[in-house]
Amino acid sequence: MTNKVGVSLFIALLVFAVSVAGYTFGYFNKPELFAYDVQARMLRSEKPVDGNIKVILVDEAALKSMNDIAGRWPWPRAIWSDLLDFLSMGGARAALFDILFLERQDQANDGVLRNSTRDFQNAYHSMMIGREQADLGAKEHAELGQPLPADFVKRFALKNVSGALHVKNGAENNNFSLPINGLSEASKGVAVVEFTPDSDNGHRRTKPLREYQGNYFPVLGLAPFIDNTTHFEIKDGSIKLNGHTIPVDAEGNCIINMYALDKVDTYSISGVFSSLQQIRKGDAGDVLVNPNEFRDSIVFIGTSAVGTADLKAIPMGASAPGVMLHAFLASNYLQNDFMNPPDRRLTYFSIFVGVFLTCWAVMFSRRFAVRILVPLSMLALYLGYAFISFESNAQVEMVPFLFSTFSTGFLSFGFLTFTEGAEKRRVSHLFTQYVSKDVLDEVMHNYKDYAKSSAGQKVEITVLFSDIRGFTTMSETETPEKIVEMLNVHFTVMADIILKHNGTIDKYIGDAIMAFWGAPVRTTDHAERAVLAGQEMLEGLKEVNRILKERGFAHEIAIGVGINTGEATIGNIGSEIKKNYTVVGDTVNLASRLESITKEQKVPLIFSEYTHEKIKDKIDCRRIGNVTVKGRGQAVDIFTTGSTAGKA
Repeated sequence: MTNKVGVSLFIALLVFAVSVAGYTFGYFNKPELFAYDVQARMLRSEKPVDGNIKVILVDEAALKSMNDIAGRWPWPRAIWSDLLDFLSMGGARAALFDILFLERQDQANDGVLRNSTRDFQNAYHSMMIGREQADLGAKEHAELGQPLPADFVKRFALKNVSGALHVKNGAENNNFSLPINGLSEASKGVAVVEFTPDSDNGHRRTKPLREYQGNYFPVLGLAPFIDNTTHFEIKDGSIKLNGHTIPVDAEGNCIINMYALDKVDTYSISGVFSSLQQIRKGDAGDVLVNPNEFRDSIVFIGTSAVGTADLKAIPMGASAPGVMLHAFLASNYLQNDFMNPPDRRLTYFSIFVGVFLTCWAVMFSRRFAVRILVPLSMLALYLGYAFISFESNAQVEMVPFLFSTFSTGFLSFGFLTFTEGAEKRRVSHLFTQYVSKDVLDEVMHNYKDYAKSSAGQKVEITVLFSDIRGFTTMSETETPEKIVEMLNVHFTVMADIILKHNGTIDKYIGDAIMAFWGAPVRTTDHAERAVLAGQEMLEGLKEVNRILKERGFAHEIAIGVGINTGEATIGNIGSEIKKNYTVVGDTVNLASRLESITKEQKVPLIFSEYTHEKIKDKIDCRRIGNVTVKGRGQAVDIFTTGSTAGKA
């Protein structure tokens, strides 16, 4: 025992240290991201985006339909003025471009876009803020760290911010890209559109606020809800604005709660332009897209065509339009539907519980079922808690707990496997092929006693024989492959039923099954269990014949079941080369004979008077008659159950 305590403590401390180190240094990040994606797809795949949010996409169809008009992508800037005119007709609340206009095209096109942006009054354009690593001597990096234009900061930097985001030294943003001259001044707002992927290149989070040299700018998804009166309160773990609390992690990232991509009101820009042309021609009766569909809506404009290079991997799709992330964040805000990042303290505690409770259960429990059920129950409870928490917008990290629990269980079981005696392994091998898991658990719990009993002893048991009717005829008309397939289907269903009733499968004899109850584990209700198993085997034929019919077998099969109770010799019997744990004696012979007369008696289940005496007060029985079976001089009364009487 002392040695086991020391080994247990060593295993627990080793796994705990490895799990904590793996978690702390980020080795579980990728599998945890995969677990997050699974939860998002399972629990949020039916959740719709807020109805006030619409998305207009430049898709493949739009690129083809606009090719003759606008040419290749990127389109002339004047094209976008038509889109703003259309949204203005419908009374859209805001138009937000997830399309960067960073380089000048020509004065005419740029001027049209600036004018339409100014006329629309509620258009938001995109900028980028990020960090670049400078190459020593590279001229293109000479401008890194330059200040933003003073007029731009004055107009678009957030005005009322208390607190500050934590930024690691050396991780400060040092580069920016702004819209073309005059476009910012014409816009209602300018917001950041850059997303940093996670370690697996998936996109799940963003920094709601981006800092540049002490000034803060919002991302596009929050831009329409912010004005000069909006107050921001930055604290550890949250950003508060307008009565909303956005949970953030230590790096200032918020998790974007996902929605079903097919539950976003999405429009192809080709349909919008086609409808606009009809309206301008005076035909507004039956347009593809009615401008009124955008009334009071927040409209995000982005791209989904492959050539536009804005497809991103998100939990809800491997190549989703990047603009969807902004739309999802906006919906998070409108529905107050933010996801809380995981609590690292809970993760460390879960590792501790998973390690030490699993180690205790496996190493010190005497019952095999407890060794298995305690870790599995913990896993089920924790995973259930994680899924419930996710549905309540709180992420719970699962991978560290799974790793620590499985690792502890694996090492603990490994230790027990190599330290249990050879006798226990021999007994396990002897019985595992014939008995149910419950019976095997009992045998292994007292394996020394059963090792002795396997040498041979006389016990009262109940024996069951089952045989397929007309098997010889079937074997002559079916191919060998079909016969083997049929037997495998039949034996699988019947063996499951026998083991369910804690019977011991002695052997398969051609198309017959021999099983017995009352050994190796002694029971007083072995006759009742055998008869109940026989009844269920007859019911199980329905499932066997259903499967066979699906596989093209022309004939249904039927069986006969014979059962007898009495004393028999049981033990590990055979040659020095091969032995079987089996039973022999007159009790076995009578059970076999009773099975053989089921056909002439036109009753599928027959049991002897000795079995009847054991079950007559528990199971409804009917006497069939009195027979003298081959090889036995004394006649015996035979019975069947009420549920099988009359069924040939």
